[in-house]
Amino acid sequence: MKKSILSAFFFLCICMLLSFSPEQASAASYIDTKQVYTYEIMEQDIEELAKAYPDLIQYKVIGKSEYGRNIYAVSLGKGSSVSFINGSHHAREWMTTIVNMYMIDQYANAYKNGTSINGYNVRSILNDSTIWFLPMVNPDGVTLQQFGLKKFPKEDHDDLIKMNAGSTNFSRWKANAKGLDLNRQYDADWKNICCNPGKPYFKNYKGPKPHHAKEVTAVLDFVNEIKPEISVSYHSSGKILYWNFHQKGTQYNRDHALAKQIGRMTGYSLVYPKSNPSGGGFTDWFISHYNRPAFTPEIAPYVQETSPPLSVFPKVWNENKAVGLYVTKEGHKLFMGRYQSVQAAATKKVNNALLKSKALRPYHTTNIKTVSDLNISADFTNLFNDTGKLIKEAEQSLVNLTEADKTRLSIYIEEAKARRTDAARFIDAVNIGNKLLEQKTGFDRLLLQGKLDDTIVMNYNELSSSINKAEKVVSRIYGSEYRKLAGEKYISPSKILRESIIYEVSRYNLLGVIEDELEQQQDSQVKERFAMLERLEERSIQIKADGNKKYPGKYPDYPEIEAQLQIWKQSLAEKYKGITNSELSNNVE
Repeated sequence: MKKSILSAFFFLCICMLLSFSPEQASAASYIDTKQVYTYEIMEQDIEELAKAYPDLIQYKVIGKSEYGRNIYAVSLGKGSSVSFINGSHHAREWMTTIVNMYMIDQYANAYKNGTSINGYNVRSILNDSTIWFLPMVNPDGVTLQQFGLKKFPKEDHDDLIKMNAGSTNFSRWKANAKGLDLNRQYDADWKNICCNPGKPYFKNYKGPKPHHAKEVTAVLDFVNEIKPEISVSYHSSGKILYWNFHQKGTQYNRDHALAKQIGRMTGYSLVYPKSNPSGGGFTDWFISHYNRPAFTPEIAPYVQETSPPLSVFPKVWNENKAVGLYVTKEGHKLFMGRYQSVQAAATKKVNNALLKSKALRPYHTTNIKTVSDLNISADFTNLFNDTGKLIKEAEQSLVNLTEADKTRLSIYIEEAKARRTDAARFIDAVNIGNKLLEQKTGFDRLLLQGKLDDTIVMNYNELSSSINKAEKVVSRIYGSEYRKLAGEKYISPSKILRESIIYEVSRYNLLGVIEDELEQQQDSQVKERFAMLERLEERSIQIKADGNKKYPGKYPDYPEIEAQLQIWKQSLAEKYKGITNSELSNNVE
């Protein structure tokens, strides 16, 4: 009997476990939804969530409120398509901040654990997309509504009370702490906004001009940066859904279908457009500016001019917990619909750049048969420049692609760059080679004047430096056969000329050293230097003989320069004998 009861108990436990799905499990949470949710609590929770999910959650400050509080943006997800959710445009509507924060919390937890929410595969959605949240657009207003005057400068208290119609009870406060209604600040039919009190007030004041409030400017700059496919701006209260602002045709039908689905998910009634709707809201601006879907759910039962009680949040969450996932999934569809054309355009630009770069190759390889072919034609130059422009365009076209497509297409861009680099090295070598030949010709002219002096030595040194530089540049030319031709045309003639005069220049420099030492009567090494001079003369004769065997006529004797060197040498030898009364070799005498 006991065994039968025990078996029945285990069977019941197994049945209960089988019937308990992961989606029904209570997810761990970093957000306490049962407390008045303040700006300071939100800051702490954002930091905690970012630490808990470092690969999934990032945050940044996108601006400051009128009183210097941070406006935080939090990203959730890893994909390229972007959706945008915000809360607390209005001070007394801070429960919408809890909705934002709890979405971040619960979606991240579901991603980590591989669970779904209302049938939506959270991991799949967040791998495809990124959701950006602005949980508290109006931190000053929220703080004023929750704490009253005590968190604001005393010198501003009278103005705040005046804007609150003389009351020190700020529970009805809706505006920011400067009395501007942030959701009437957006430039969407702004001139025709109704019910404007005409002065800073606890509600409905649209301001002196659109986008006057710092909070709104921060939101606009951020949205224009991330360019979301779809947005949801949470407000309270009334359990209704705003979704329309002057859409027509297919845009109207698209947004209407999305709104009806959100209405079915939440149970909220859709607000249909009037003939002349009052604008100025974020959703109005986003729809008219981007022609993309945007929605304003008014959460919680209507509570008139105050914040909804915390007791309604569980129901609010149950109504809205899948809304962020739904709009993000639909936003990804819109992204992919546009993305295919963006991807195709980028692929075409990359392909054009690659084909152009391939067309460069013959100009510096197969077209080069002899040294006379080493030149840069106008066609080559134009093709080289066009390739550079196409590569730049191709790189710019990758900006809006997914990381996977960027990586794939970047491989071909790098190939195009490498081919253009090969062409650039050839162009550099030809240009530097031609300059070297010009320098060589000028040096040759100087030598034919038959006088060796400091100008000749300076030009010799400059030619040597240019040869070294040209050798490095030529060594980078693509293809050994083309490097060899460039060496024959540019490097060899210059080296031959330098070599033909090297020992004359060396003797000239050495004679200068001897002369300086004799003038300063530092004669201890002079005899040795004269011996070195004789060896240089022998080397001069030998190198010309060897050079002319290999390159007939390329190693001239320069008789006038030789006579100049001999006269200078004899003069210094006589001076040395006069100082030391010693004998030098017969060659010197």
